[in-house]
Amino acid sequence: MLRILISHGASGLFVFIAGYLFQHLTVKYRTKKYFAAKLKNVLLPYFLVSIPAIYIFVFFIHRETVWPGFYDNPQWLQVVYFYLTGFHLAPLWFIPMMTIFYLMGPILVQADRSKYFYWILPATILISCYFGRGLPYQNFVHFFSVYLLGMFCSHYRVNVNKTLTMSSVLNLLAGVILFLTALEFYYMKGTMIFVTYLQKATMCLFFLGLLIKLGNKLDYKLTRIIANVSFGVFFIHSYVLTGSKILIMKLSGEKTAGSLFLYPVVVIAVLMSCVGIIVIIQKTLGRKSRYLVGS
Repeated sequence: MLRILISHGASGLFVFIAGYLFQHLTVKYRTKKYFAAKLKNVLLPYFLVSIPAIYIFVFFIHRETVWPGFYDNPQWLQVVYFYLTGFHLAPLWFIPMMTIFYLMGPILVQADRSKYFYWILPATILISCYFGRGLPYQNFVHFFSVYLLGMFCSHYRVNVNKTLTMSSVLNLLAGVILFLTALEFYYMKGTMIFVTYLQKATMCLFFLGLLIKLGNKLDYKLTRIIANVSFGVFFIHSYVLTGSKILIMKLSGEKTAGSLFLYPVVVIAVLMSCVGIIVIIQKTLGRKSRYLVGS
């Protein structure tokens, strides 16, 4: 149940944040500047960070998560496919999908200025409930409504913030989240797209309201540091996590069994290790670190 509540489908929260920030910054939107920034700060780091993993999975180890017949292709085409799908590292599927959102940027900016645009939100939610994930274009369709929900919450933030910070609304959202989690765990016998989607969409609203309500109470030096390097953490955490697993297996001779206690310990340890690595890279490369790890 903990896996369903916390980790499964949690990518929706990041897509929601991306949509929220996109709309928030539309007032400063300039097409050429926008694409140049995404190229330098997202796609270039993605290209560079991917090199070790793609090299390993093309020339030394076969990746199990690729489709049948993948390794029948020439090696140069395998490299292209890895970059186009992000299948070489588990978290990096996110970037090819987000690239589609970036390309849609000019259209979404214009649509955001129409008072009728957000009327399509209910229809896109229904599509997301039943359209699964897979290749980047499929992920785009599945997560489009979450991105749109983020844009909606930013566009109408005055009224949305007032509503979501009400204690009664937060309690209601928390109840819905727990209900959907229990529904999936006890009755669905496995992951169901629409239940997972609705649970995480509700969680987006809950955390938005909670964070706004808490406000300055979360303004600590450590949280500011983590926020500033968060994109870099996204890029390298899979390397740190995999490296840690390999090291533990070599030292202990076996895989470590998961537990309720171990899970938060691993999360905190990997997070702080990534933060430390990013801070060192930032101090070493200065502003150029953004091109390597996105932070």
